[in-house]
Amino acid sequence: MEKTNIDFGIIEETFEIVIAFDQQGKILFGNKSAREKLDYSEEELKDRNLTEIFWQEFQVENQVFAPFDAAKLTDKKETVMYRKNSSCFPVSLRFLFTEDKTGYLFAEDLTWNKDMDVRLRKLKEAEDMNRRLRNEFTANVTHELRTPVNGIRGHVTTLLDGIEDENQRKTLDIILYCCDSMSAIINNILDFSKMESGKFSLNEEEFDFYKLIDQVFATHMTEINKKELNFNVYVDDSIPQFIIGDGLRIGQILNNLLSNAVKFTLMGQISVDISKTMQVNDEIELFFMVKDTGIGITKEQQDSLFESFNQADASITRRFGGTGLGLSITKQLVEMMNGTVHVKSEKGKGSAFSFNVRLHTSQNVNESQDLKDAFNKWNTLTGDMEEDASEDFMEFGSPDNVAEFEKRMEKLILSIELGSWEKAETLAESIKVLLQNGGKDFKNPILRMEMAVRKENYEKSMTACDKIKAAFEEKLG
Repeated sequence: MEKTNIDFGIIEETFEIVIAFDQQGKILFGNKSAREKLDYSEEELKDRNLTEIFWQEFQVENQVFAPFDAAKLTDKKETVMYRKNSSCFPVSLRFLFTEDKTGYLFAEDLTWNKDMDVRLRKLKEAEDMNRRLRNEFTANVTHELRTPVNGIRGHVTTLLDGIEDENQRKTLDIILYCCDSMSAIINNILDFSKMESGKFSLNEEEFDFYKLIDQVFATHMTEINKKELNFNVYVDDSIPQFIIGDGLRIGQILNNLLSNAVKFTLMGQISVDISKTMQVNDEIELFFMVKDTGIGITKEQQDSLFESFNQADASITRRFGGTGLGLSITKQLVEMMNGTVHVKSEKGKGSAFSFNVRLHTSQNVNESQDLKDAFNKWNTLTGDMEEDASEDFMEFGSPDNVAEFEKRMEKLILSIELGSWEKAETLAESIKVLLQNGGKDFKNPILRMEMAVRKENYEKSMTACDKIKAAFEEKLG
């Protein structure tokens, strides 16, 4: 029992139901909330007993109301209260008893909570149904898309065998490239759908690690050569030739990172470093890093880089294309192989992506390189983005900028003379980047050069190149 001074003014206005009652359960007082929710007037409520509001919940035994039982003094329970019209609603009850043996019942209406629980359950069921239907739709659509893409690729491949005209072969090569791009998008969407539905799993089988790496590198060499990029590779020769794991998905991860490096790098170099950081018995940990001298990413953009359907900004989607799923899938695949993926980048200075994965090998060896050493190597290789191989091409008039401009201008002119217009277009774009900080004097000549190259106009292309060279020399004094 508690000695309590009750402030009836506050009780009257509170949203909680408050009812005072005696030892027989007779109601002495009901606040405004009690009267409104139970649909009784003040006088009607005073004539009631709690057993009429709670029906079978409470009993009067030996003329003493059950809640006065000491065992129930601290009880808090959920039950229902009955209105005047015999309808009911759920409540949570607690009691307070004073020295004069007056009881106070505090009831919180749970109707809204119960309704919300029902609504949330229905929403969850609807969400589960929508997810299932969406995944089925995605699977069906990707299958339907893959069929015509494969058909186009097959017919084009057959046509290539019998065509000698260079322009026609160039057109068919473009169609094949488009088919490959579409297949990559379809596969990414399908993989993402499987991961989202929890139906994605890895295949553990033995594969030739060095053969896999060679295949991945070969896939990107055409584009790397077309962009005149340097490609540096280091593979730790202590890595076993045969490894047990999902080689297809390791190749997919490395392909995603290399594809981005090539896509976002117009000049400079791409470096790949693959090391063994640990081997205990048959478990082996491999560390991969892909570094480029591309457009780079700001710190703010890095925070959401691995989210689904995300790219650094909208202009990247317009300029370079892509669905924004590649890095999201990469992150999930790496985590499924008990690893993590990291990025270090600076806007305009290039990027370095790294990941580690845990795999198995048929060889039982106990070799362990401290992970601290591995991350020291990471810091050494990435370094400061202003140093190492990330030459500051963007500083107009710097030795690196001048040397790169002269080299690429010479190759652009040679490509125009040889009629290699696709390569010329890539070189023209890189020259535009080299001169973007040189002032407005280059704006119109570069625009004319780009238009002339796209139209494969030899004379206008050469004239534009001469004007750009003259403007560059004049600018440098």
